[in-house]
Amino acid sequence: MIVIIVLLVAAIALIIGLSVAGNSAVNDVATSNAVGQIGEDVVLGCTFTPDVKQYNNIVWRKADAPGIVYKYENGKVSLSEQSAEFKGRTALFLNQVSAGNASLKISNVQISDRGVYRCSITNAKGTGENKLSLSVGAYSAVTITNVSQTSLRCDSPRWLPKPSVTWMEVESKTNLSSTPTYVPDLSDTFQVISELQGAKLNTQYRCLIQNELAQAEGDAMLT
Repeated sequence: MIVIIVLLVAAIALIIGLSVAGNSAVNDVATSNAVGQIGEDVVLGCTFTPDVKQYNNIVWRKADAPGIVYKYENGKVSLSEQSAEFKGRTALFLNQVSAGNASLKISNVQISDRGVYRCSITNAKGTGENKLSLSVGAYSAVTITNVSQTSLRCDSPRWLPKPSVTWMEVESKTNLSSTPTYVPDLSDTFQVISELQGAKLNTQYRCLIQNELAQAEGDAMLT
């Protein structure tokens, strides 16, 4: 009987940008690039030098959005100018503003959310701002099954941008030939399927799926 052992289901690694110092000498603002998963939440990091005695006013903007993304002014949330695409989906960590945290959470991330954002801070120490880039995509765990006594199938349900697929014989570190199939769905993501032919008994194989945002891999052995 052919038995398949999945040794590693997924190892997703997000590529997050390093913090960058603000461009204002009056109030240093630091931001960090972010990667968001479609349909989930993402946090856009922004920190600043707080003024514990006065209000810290915070404004988030997106380069191509007609209104603001979020505004916190004079100790209150002010969203009358908020762009329609962000309504009901944004929030600050209000209990951390006084400590210098202006990070913004965006819920139910969409492809249209990707782009350049700017975090602006004004308080008694002055004004400062900085920008960051949000990349948005999809990535999911790998499942490996045996199709026959000599073939393995690698499957992952949700990817964007379209990823590459690599099969490897683990012990020899030899890359193996296989042509992936990409099946689009209604959310503009892709199911990824790849079959490895000519698999040998008692040999460990690895399927690696990756794009510029994330990677996932699975190991399997026919015994």
